[in-house]
Amino acid sequence: MIDMKETTLKLFCILLFISMSANAQREAANWFFGVNAGLDFNTGIPVSVDTGQTNTLEGCSAISDADGNLLFYTDGVTVWNQLHQMMPNGTDLAGSLSSTQSCIIVPNPSNANLFYIFTTDVVDAYNGTNQGPSNGFNYSIVDMTLAGGLGDVTTKNVNLLVNGSEKVSATLSTDGNFWVVTHRNNQFFSFKVTAAGVNTIPIVSNTSTSIPDFNNIRGNMKISPNGQKLAIAHTLFEPVQSGSLYLYDFDSTTGFVSNPSFLGDEITFYGVEFSSNSTRLYATGKFFESESISNIQVQQYDVTAADVANTKFIVFDYPAAQITPSLSGSLQLGLDKRIYHALPSSKLSTINSPNLLGNACDFDFESVDLGMNFSRFGLPAAVQSFYESIATIENFCLGDQTTFTVISQNNVIGVNWNFGDPASGSANTANEISTSHVFSNAGTFTVTAEVSFSDAPNQIFTEIVVIQEVPNIAPLFTIQQCDVDENDSDGLSIFNLQEAISVIEEDNGDDNIDVLFFESITDAQLNENNIANEFYANSVNNQILYARVFSYIDCFTITQVRLNVSSGSNLGVYDTIDVCEVDETNISISQIENILQEDFPNALISIYSTRDDALLLENQLTDFSFVDVNLTDELFFRVSYGSNCGFIGSVQLNIVSQPTVEDQQAFLCGQIGAAVELSFDESFSSYVWSTNETTPSIMVTETGTYTVVVTNSAGCEKEVNYTVVEEPPIVIDEIAVQDFQDVNTITIVLTPDTDMEAVSYSINGGNTFVPSNEFVNMYPGVYDVVVRRGECDAAAETILVGGFPKFFTPNGDNTNDTWELIKKEFYPNAFIELYDRYGKNLVNFKAEGSWDGTYRGMPLPSGDYWYKLTLESGRVVTGNVTLRR
Repeated sequence: MIDMKETTLKLFCILLFISMSANAQREAANWFFGVNAGLDFNTGIPVSVDTGQTNTLEGCSAISDADGNLLFYTDGVTVWNQLHQMMPNGTDLAGSLSSTQSCIIVPNPSNANLFYIFTTDVVDAYNGTNQGPSNGFNYSIVDMTLAGGLGDVTTKNVNLLVNGSEKVSATLSTDGNFWVVTHRNNQFFSFKVTAAGVNTIPIVSNTSTSIPDFNNIRGNMKISPNGQKLAIAHTLFEPVQSGSLYLYDFDSTTGFVSNPSFLGDEITFYGVEFSSNSTRLYATGKFFESESISNIQVQQYDVTAADVANTKFIVFDYPAAQITPSLSGSLQLGLDKRIYHALPSSKLSTINSPNLLGNACDFDFESVDLGMNFSRFGLPAAVQSFYESIATIENFCLGDQTTFTVISQNNVIGVNWNFGDPASGSANTANEISTSHVFSNAGTFTVTAEVSFSDAPNQIFTEIVVIQEVPNIAPLFTIQQCDVDENDSDGLSIFNLQEAISVIEEDNGDDNIDVLFFESITDAQLNENNIANEFYANSVNNQILYARVFSYIDCFTITQVRLNVSSGSNLGVYDTIDVCEVDETNISISQIENILQEDFPNALISIYSTRDDALLLENQLTDFSFVDVNLTDELFFRVSYGSNCGFIGSVQLNIVSQPTVEDQQAFLCGQIGAAVELSFDESFSSYVWSTNETTPSIMVTETGTYTVVVTNSAGCEKEVNYTVVEEPPIVIDEIAVQDFQDVNTITIVLTPDTDMEAVSYSINGGNTFVPSNEFVNMYPGVYDVVVRRGECDAAAETILVGGFPKFFTPNGDNTNDTWELIKKEFYPNAFIELYDRYGKNLVNFKAEGSWDGTYRGMPLPSGDYWYKLTLESGRVVTGNVTLRR
């Protein structure tokens, strides 16, 4: 089948939405989660970062400023600042590393320097009872004006609910403040955050569904980005594994939750998330059968439908290899308006177009690489309103009128548009509520909409739009194929449409295009009934197919593809060939190619196991392909001229055994003038050595691998390796290096069975050999360690002694002006931190950097300073350096 995954809808590459509250745009631009995992969304595409300090099983949260600069992040227990250091007083928050939604960060709506970290309860805190004590629902306050702008936790663990759950979500209220909502038993609690802080008296909503057992307080809860809906997943562990999913109305004016809608209980639900326009709901869950864990499933629901439960669509069933214990992983919207799915892995999966129904939502399995770091079950929570999309944007082809249609639950009274396209002149701005724009060229544009409401605070929405060119290709391509059967006159065969794609890509000069094939031009124009199989059987010779060529699904060109079958191209059984056996699983394919090349000069010869493979250019054989010599007596070949098939035929094989001889080894003493003979018996018809000698034996004076090609009487060759090595009487078992010390030492340890008579040791060779295996007071650097017995049989290794200069003098005389790691080129990814005697961090830099004795551009006084070196291996070294002026 043709893989249509990336050819269906590439909306996530074409249309990226970012919407924020007034005076805010990129608060959710940085994520830190899992095991040191991080993503930066500031370019519109997530970029992996590896500076994060989290090591959490589930919930976490992060906050950035309006320009996307990281402020701080937390796992609900510890708070790290933008330098990835623990914030003052930022430990022992009342969240938990194993709480579903351990925490969420909410800004003060009127003070850009004040933030509230809400932390949730956790099953583990109940100590086996349903009454407590528990963590409860709490909040802490971060003031970013403190600690030199890096922030300080000023108030910690203010209790709002004695007992809670592992659920929390937040959204804008209609008056420009925020609602923070949590759940317990059969009640929702909505706490309002205003300029005055957190109102500790919640709005309480009672429901008919109760979850009284503390073992069942797990599962995600999310408010829709437009603040109109609330979804909750109940992950039930007692009395048996089960789950349930509900959808409610949420009133962002009053904070009330109402109108429950039961969506399902067939799986153990865990993750929930809405699409950016709040029309679709997604949920994850696991099937549990006979107390054994079954597969993970991602589901979609149409929130706009009258019967939401009946719109369930299975977006993806994870393969068995991805099944993990107990939990099905969280879902979270990103700034690019894709929904991300976390499971224990070094990659995240994505729903690329979550606003679209069914398969068009485009689930992409493990599409985002986290580098050397790992996700677990949680992703960073944020105020859901940060992700809202207000405009439906259509038409992304260069030259089209790109339309922006505003749809909002609130009353929009005005929109000021800036299309980020200054080359379009005065057309770069508009003030219609719904508008259109013709972009001046292909590329990425940041479109800003300042929206005014009569019944809600003003908001700023940023839409990132990618405009695509329409492919420029020839109107007709002809693909030639050989006959498929013995009837050379019927003009019928099977075509590999991937070959047609390659020809079209070459004509377009770009392999980053997609091609769909259709039998009629009407289907091609409507993008209906495309040919799903990459192998196509034509119905008549010179049949025309229609190819829809595009980078983005709607920016397309239609071209014709003629399927031509060459008559008389089936050669049948062409010849019988003697072919040499390489081994019991390989024969010399190149030998067959060379023999056929003589009959078909200037053609490309390729060999296959079956006629269909030859016809469809599948599974081509090489000298390294597995061929069972006991079962194979016929192979098929294809003769091609350019991209056209000339002939297809087969050859009968007479397999001839190769010479029987194995690789050899010889030993050479390391003494000057030593030599060794390499020899074979004289039963072979010829010998060709890599030294160009042609005798059965040769003398060599150097170690190394010598090759000889021997040929038997049948003409089959075999290349034999003759390896010459030094005799191994001395083996270094270990070289122990004690470095980064005041006195560095090197200790050489030989294997226990080494004859120690006349053994001596040297650093950097030369004539200075000593009987002691220990060298002390070694200056940092690279050394050659040499061990020998008498004047022969030496063993040597190169080692590295690490260290720093003990002092430096930054006085501008170009001598010792900077302090840096000695031989720093050997310490990739090492990281150095410098502190004064009071423990104040002065500077941090990687191994390739250096320190000039200043702090923030000002010279520091003479004295001792302390360093911490963290090597790539994880080793940590501490010490001090003296600065002299």
